[in-house]
Amino acid sequence: MSEVTITVTNFQTGTAYLTSYPYRPNRIKYRVPLYRVTVSGNDRSGNSVSTDFDAIRFGVKRTVTAAASIVGLADRQDYTLNWSFITTMNEMAWRVYGGFFVHRGPDNPITQNFGSIGCIEITGAGKWAEFNALIIELSGCISESDVSNKGLAKIFYHAATRPPLIKV
Repeated sequence: MSEVTITVTNFQTGTAYLTSYPYRPNRIKYRVPLYRVTVSGNDRSGNSVSTDFDAIRFGVKRTVTAAASIVGLADRQDYTLNWSFITTMNEMAWRVYGGFFVHRGPDNPITQNFGSIGCIEITGAGKWAEFNALIIELSGCISESDVSNKGLAKIFYHAATRPPLIKV
């Protein structure tokens, strides 16, 4: 069994359009950057493997009583991930801590307009499945739960400046 590293960088790779969450009046869209997330470790032969993914890092929080604001983890920090149920997605995802997760994002981050509140959302058609399969492969485990139970998935956040709130 081997440790797998997920690195959330501050390197911007593109753009996503989001709605606020949990309150979405008129489904107003906001523009946020996509960031590079890298999964790295060693394969069964001991060779170093590193694969990049595009992800939403910062979201837009709005409530009935509070104006829209950019939210998400901006400081340098690290955690051991746990495979856990995320109620807002109604599926399994990687819990960073509390209500912060790494989970499935939109297949097309421009047209699908997910509501996001600061989780790491892996974007692109089929990329969530690829992300999880790579974690399982590099860890030498048989499932996400196995990786989680053995504490082999580590996430490292690079410090990043929250982007400005931009309506589109």
